[in-house]
Amino acid sequence: MRDTRPNNADKLKAAIKAPWASITPQQCHRLIASMPRRIDAVIHAKGCQTKKAQEQQKKVVVAGCVPQAQPRMDYLKGLSIIGVQQIDRVVEVVDEAIKGHSVRLLGQKKDGGRRLGGARLDLPKIRKNPLIEIISINTGCLNACTYCKTKHARGDLASYSIEELVERARQSFQEGVCEIWLTSEDTGAYGRDIGTDLPTLLWRLVEEIPEGAMLRLGMTNPPYILEHLEEMAKILNHPRVYGFLHVPVQSASDSVLMDMKREYCIDDFKKVVDFLKEKVPGVTIATDLICGFPGETEEDFQETVELVKLYRFPSLFINQFYPRPGTPAAKMEQVPALV
Repeated sequence: MRDTRPNNADKLKAAIKAPWASITPQQCHRLIASMPRRIDAVIHAKGCQTKKAQEQQKKVVVAGCVPQAQPRMDYLKGLSIIGVQQIDRVVEVVDEAIKGHSVRLLGQKKDGGRRLGGARLDLPKIRKNPLIEIISINTGCLNACTYCKTKHARGDLASYSIEELVERARQSFQEGVCEIWLTSEDTGAYGRDIGTDLPTLLWRLVEEIPEGAMLRLGMTNPPYILEHLEEMAKILNHPRVYGFLHVPVQSASDSVLMDMKREYCIDDFKKVVDFLKEKVPGVTIATDLICGFPGETEEDFQETVELVKLYRFPSLFINQFYPRPGTPAAKMEQVPALV
């Protein structure tokens, strides 16, 4: 099973293993659970894998972001699909698939008209690393980046309540976990849909961290941390919180950022980095870059190069732009790949 979010994969493994714990090797060929990553080459490979399985009369269930965002892809025809908010129903779907039925669960979970954060946080897990608990604090986001396909799958921001997240952390520590990693499409936007904010959540979680355990914060976009810089610096200085923050910049060119609809300018990003480097000794700032975005000029690219030279990020993820089907950026004039 593969997924871009270990948190979801851990839940699926546990859910599938429980009712079929006694399955024999001779029976294993009856089911394939496929969870495509967003990387297009891997999506193609998974499509080939599912087609081959069907030709061998195997039962196939596909789960994750890709089937949620593109349920009409050719390789998904006739297959059972589980959306990102329905993974707690995987056993039900697998049962139906084994019976020869096709089931598609792609709906959004709601409570009184409000979108919920996703699958229940108290679902059992089989952690890849038994000492690390990965918790998604919210799903979706507030942005509409022109290159992003994940938005199609996960939709608008939907945050879990502070009480749910604190209880999940408490339970994880009781199970022997010594690190909690908070993750989401944008942790900085947490709580804006339910009347709270990220620093409030983090201070509550810090209260639950036992001696010898640590908390690690995931990705946050610049716009949603700017107003909380003072509090974030205090939190990142806490002895049981890693001095680490992932703040994706994508480009140092304001014109490119505008075309991406990133909702910030390069000075905003610099303000975040400069403040944290000053107030949090030894802080590690990770960032992301997209190269070759439609309309990017040599001058735009050099601005990004200069930013990298300025900060010498200890963790830097560089991605070549790829036009995701159905996104606005896919319709823009493309930069030749060999440039």
